[in-house]
Amino acid sequence: MKIDELAKFNIPDYFIQKFKEEKIDTLYPPQIDVIKRDLLKDKNLVISMPTASGKTFISALAIIDKLSKTKCKVVYIVPLVALANEKYNYFKNLFGGRYKVAISIGDYDSSDPWLADSDIIVCTTEKLDSLIRHNVLWLNQIGLIVVDEIHMLNDTSRGPTLEILLTRLREITPRSQIFALSATIKNSRELSKWLNANLLLSDFRPVKLYEGVSFSSKIHFYDKQGYELNEGDSEETILENTLRLKKQALFFVSTRKNAESLAERLTKTTKISLGKNEEELLLKLSKEVLNVLEIPTKQCKKLADYIKFGVAFHHAGLLSKQKRLIEDNFRKGLIKAIVATPTLALGVNLPAFRVIVRDAKRYYAGIGSFYIPVLEYKQFVGRAGRPQYDEFGESILVAKSEEDAQDLTDHFIFGETENIYSKLAIEPILRMQTLALVASEFIKSEDSLFDFFSKTFYAYQYGNISLIEEKLLDILELLEKWEFIKRSGGRLKTTIIGKRVSELYIDPLTANYFIECVKQAVGKETYPFSFLQVISNALEFKPLLTVRSGEFAEISNLLAEREEIILQKIPDEWDLEFEEFFKSVKTALMLEYWINEATEDQILTKYKVAPGELRGRLENSDWLVYSLQELALLLGFKEILSKIRKVRVRLRYGIKDELIPLVRLEQVGRIRARKLYNVGLKSMSELKKVPLESLSRIVGSNVAISIKKQLDQNFQKPKTEKQMILSRK
Repeated sequence: MKIDELAKFNIPDYFIQKFKEEKIDTLYPPQIDVIKRDLLKDKNLVISMPTASGKTFISALAIIDKLSKTKCKVVYIVPLVALANEKYNYFKNLFGGRYKVAISIGDYDSSDPWLADSDIIVCTTEKLDSLIRHNVLWLNQIGLIVVDEIHMLNDTSRGPTLEILLTRLREITPRSQIFALSATIKNSRELSKWLNANLLLSDFRPVKLYEGVSFSSKIHFYDKQGYELNEGDSEETILENTLRLKKQALFFVSTRKNAESLAERLTKTTKISLGKNEEELLLKLSKEVLNVLEIPTKQCKKLADYIKFGVAFHHAGLLSKQKRLIEDNFRKGLIKAIVATPTLALGVNLPAFRVIVRDAKRYYAGIGSFYIPVLEYKQFVGRAGRPQYDEFGESILVAKSEEDAQDLTDHFIFGETENIYSKLAIEPILRMQTLALVASEFIKSEDSLFDFFSKTFYAYQYGNISLIEEKLLDILELLEKWEFIKRSGGRLKTTIIGKRVSELYIDPLTANYFIECVKQAVGKETYPFSFLQVISNALEFKPLLTVRSGEFAEISNLLAEREEIILQKIPDEWDLEFEEFFKSVKTALMLEYWINEATEDQILTKYKVAPGELRGRLENSDWLVYSLQELALLLGFKEILSKIRKVRVRLRYGIKDELIPLVRLEQVGRIRARKLYNVGLKSMSELKKVPLESLSRIVGSNVAISIKKQLDQNFQKPKTEKQMILSRK
C-alpha cells in the first residue's frame, strides 16, 4: 500500500504529506494489516513486533484517527527520559501544526498545569503516576493511551509501577483506548487478554536481519555466506571487516570498564581508515565533547581522545550532552563504532548496519555469570540494519570456541524470547501504591483495595492474590502505625501527612525514616553531613557507593569523629543493616566533597563516580532533600528548615555557604561564583558598584552585561564592542 492510499481511510492529506517528508512512501505489511483490519477503532490493541519494524508509525496513525474524530487527549507513556525526549521531538514535528504536543518528565511534586491545554502528552511512567497523585483534572479527557515498551512489565524496578498505572487508568478512564507497543514476547496473547485487546503479532522487519557467530577468524551465518577475518582479536577484525564494507558497528558489552577498554582497542583499527575531512571533523567533535564541562574529567579526556579516531564509548557515566553528540554523529556516519553498555538498548533509536554482542553473559553478585535474557539480546540485535540505508543488517555473537558458538546459537539465535511476568509483589512498590490509592480517595476500604489488586496483571497471571493480600494487610498496619492512614471498621482514610508523603513520591518507609531523623535534629547541633547521610541511607538512593577494603579504617575513624551529628540510630557492627549504613556514610562523604567545591574530575578520581552518574545522584539528592524539607515544614520543625534549604542549594550548585548569594544570578555557576568571591565581589551591592569592564575581565563581557542587567533594570548595554575596547586604553 502506498502512503497516498491512506486518504481512503480518512487520514488527512496534511499528515500524508508529513509522512512523505520523512521519506515514507510505502507501508509495511503490519501497518497495512492495522489499516485493513480496522484495528485503529475503539478496541484496545497490543502490537508485538521486532525493534525498528514501524510500531511508532502505527501509534501515530492511532493518534491521528482518535484526535480527528474526538475531542480528547492522548497520553504516550515511555519508560525512560531519553525516550520521552525522542518521541516528543518526533510528535512535535509531526503534529505541531495541528495539535499541541507537551512533554512531562521529572519534578514529581508538580501537577504541570500547562498540560491541561495540550492534546498529546508524552511522559514517563513515574511522572504520569505522580500526576494522578496530584489529582489533575484532565484525566477524564484521555481518549487514547499509548504504552511504549510494555514488556517493561517484566522489569523489577519499573514494571510494578507501570502495572499499577495501567490498572488504575483502566478504572479512571474506562472508555479510553489502550495501544500497547512491545518487542516480540512469548506470552503476548496473555498480555492482550489481560488488557482486553486485539493482538497484532508479526515477525516482520523492514530490513532483513542475519544473525551469526564469530569464532576462529570467521563470521558464520546460518542463512547466508559468512566472512573470512584477518588473524587477531575478534572484535578488531570484525570492525576491520565492517569498515571495509563502508559500514558502521555497534558493540554491546556488560560493563562501563569493558566499554572503555574495548573502545580504546578499536581506535587502532579505525584511525587508518579515516579520510582527511573526517579527521578534521572528528577533531572538532572531540573538542566539543571534551569541553562539555568547564573543567574536563579524565573520562572526558579519554572519550575525546577516542573520538578523534572515530570511536566512542557510551554508558551511564557520560553526561547527556556527550551522549547526544555521540548519537547524532553516529547517525551522520562520522563516528564509525560505538561500544555501549545495555542501557543504550533501552534508549533512543540508534541503528547500525552491524551489531556485535561481545558479552552474552552478565555477572550477578553472589550467584555468578549467566546468559542475558533472549529478549534483551533481541533488543540489541534489533538495531542492526538501517531502513533507507541498508538492504540487510547483521548481528554477531562473539564466541571463544566452536562449542561456545554452538551454545550461543542454540540459546540466542534459535531460542525463544522469555515470557514476561508481573513483578508486583515487591513491598516498596506495594507500600507506595497502597498509600497513593488511599490518599487520592480512589480506594476507601480494605475490600476495595483487594478488589483493585484483583484486576492487575499479577492476578490475571497467577489466578489469585492471596500472597499480595497478606502483604497488603501488613502494609496497612505499618501505614497506620506511622500515622499516614486511619483505619476504622475496614474503612481507610489518609492523614494530612500521609497525603503529602504520597505527593512527594517517596516510599512511606523512607518518609517515616525521614520524620524520625528530623525529630532527632530538633535541638541538636547539625551539619550538612547530618542531612546528607540521612538521604544517602534512603531506599531511593540505592545502590550506594561500595566501600573497598582499604577504605574501611578511614571511614571507621571518620564515623567515630562524627557519631554525634548523625541523626539516625547507628546499627551495631554485627547487625544486617550495618553494611548499608556504612555505605551511606561513604556516599554522604562524596556528596559533602561536592558541596565543598570538588570538581567532577576530583570526584571521579577519589570516589570513582563518573560525571553522568554524579548528575543522576545529584538529581536524586535534590528530590530527597526537598522531601525532607517538606516533611520538616509540615511537622512544624521550622528551626531546621533553613539548614535543610541551604544543603539543597549547595547540592544543586556544588558550592560552599559563602557562594549561595552569587549563584542565584543567572549564568553564574560554581566556577564564576568562586572567581567573583576570590576577587572580593561577595555581595549584590559590590557587584553593582564594580565597573562593567572590570567585571568583564573576570567572567566575560556577555555574562558581565547579564549580571548588570539583573542588578539594575535601567542598565544600558554599551553600544559597540569597539567603544569598550577603547575605554580600556
